[in-house]
Amino acid sequence: EIAEKAEKMKDESGATIWKCKDCGKVFKRKHKLDLHIETHLEGFSHPCQTCSREFKTRKSLSCHNLLVHREKKEKKETVDVKKEPSPEFAEAEQEQNEKLRVEIFKRMEKIKDSEDGTMWRCTECGKLLKKKDKLELHVETHIEGFSHSCSYCDKIHKTRTALKMHIITIHKGAN
Repeated sequence: EIAEKAEKMKDESGATIWKCKDCGKVFKRKHKLDLHIETHLEGFSHPCQTCSREFKTRKSLSCHNLLVHREKKEKKETVDVKKEPSPEFAEAEQEQNEKLRVEIFKRMEKIKDSEDGTMWRCTECGKLLKKKDKLELHVETHIEGFSHSCSYCDKIHKTRTALKMHIITIHKGAN
């Protein structure tokens, strides 16, 4: 089913790219497209072996395991050093986060459902979730113009979740 939704193409320079037939999103690497296509598939679930929660995609299960069940004893031999931001940077970051929250809430709608109770809808794509905080994280993926830099290595990320996952996986959750 995944193969049916993938289209191999060439970009302007002749390099191979992969396109999702469902939504048009383009990837440089096929395995990234394969992971993305799982978001469009219905009827599949991936259970967590630790707590039995179920996830729609392998990527969401993997993120869950890293965030919730990661081994506390797993430590790196070298310690990453967090750079202390200047007061100006900290103030600019706080201002950006406030603007981001405004943009996120512009793209969320509270829905009353007779069967499911209160639901939250993304006005960009229509995704419905029960938990407001989970939809906030989702909505952030639609917003352009915001970036989040790693305080250990200065790598830039599009979302706060991507930054958090980067710190956990690359810097092993250093504090």
